[in-house]
Amino acid sequence: MGKKKIWTFTFLIISFFLVFYLLKYLKFKDFLTEIKEVKWLFVFISSLCMLISAWFRNLRWLKLFEPLGYTIKKKQAFVALLMSYPANLIIPQSSFFVRAGYLKKISGVPFVECLGTIIAEKLMDGIVVFGLFLVIVLPSLTTTITISNDYIFYLIVLITGFVLCFFSLFIFKRYYRNLWEKINDIIWGQLTHFKQGLLSTMKVEDKFSLFLFTFAIWIPYFLIYYFLLNASVLSDLKNFRLPIELSIMANIGWIFPTQGGIGSYHYFVTKIMETHHFTKLQSVFFAFFSHSFIIFNDIILGVFVMIMNRKVVFGLFNNKIN
Repeated sequence: MGKKKIWTFTFLIISFFLVFYLLKYLKFKDFLTEIKEVKWLFVFISSLCMLISAWFRNLRWLKLFEPLGYTIKKKQAFVALLMSYPANLIIPQSSFFVRAGYLKKISGVPFVECLGTIIAEKLMDGIVVFGLFLVIVLPSLTTTITISNDYIFYLIVLITGFVLCFFSLFIFKRYYRNLWEKINDIIWGQLTHFKQGLLSTMKVEDKFSLFLFTFAIWIPYFLIYYFLLNASVLSDLKNFRLPIELSIMANIGWIFPTQGGIGSYHYFVTKIMETHHFTKLQSVFFAFFSHSFIIFNDIILGVFVMIMNRKVVFGLFNNKIN
């Protein structure tokens, strides 16, 4: 078995272990009972919120191209964005390359510059996630969780995350040296283009619009969890703190190098639900329910735009990205 397959199976084992850990005390019939109680009108509203959030993400992304001198149609960028969502289900964090590759194909924007704008956009979201974690999630953990139990667990998770990042980098450089050298050649060989894309945020003249679009991205994203909670485990939710905490920890779960956040997403969401005194069944059900909802929407939207733009999509496999 090749090293790449070993690496993939390692993360798959971690994912399934976490899923097994969450489900080992629950029965399938209990899940069926919870599903029967779902209010599908709220689920539909959540889908609209997800689409609205993606549209504003698209508008913010286009602003980053302005300092680079490129004019890209909104539809082209939106298709690239939606198409990239299902890619993470196959290869973790591969959406960056799918997005940049498609946009290069249809608009001619250099791949490395496009990739730089995507990373710049992710950095902005990272600031939001990290900031809200410190302001909202962490204080909640310190006041509602005993320091001898779950609080230590979260501290261990954060430390483990940093260790995994450094370990992944070490393994990648040691066992995938040829691929690592190729990536270095691409980045360093076209550093100027990559740097221009990465630093495009600082060159946008109307920086207030970046803030406004970021705000417009995250408000519907919070509402996704608000309406999903109302659709499933709560009948009348008036507190927005829980949806915000769930969206932040869910994003951290997506960052883990597992296909589609399987396992890590469910674990973090479940733990947040339990800190708000939901039952084990309610917590685990909502984790699987919300994750399935997001995955389903990603696949439907991604497959739809791929079918509508199938000629360009198939052309990506016949052309090498420079």
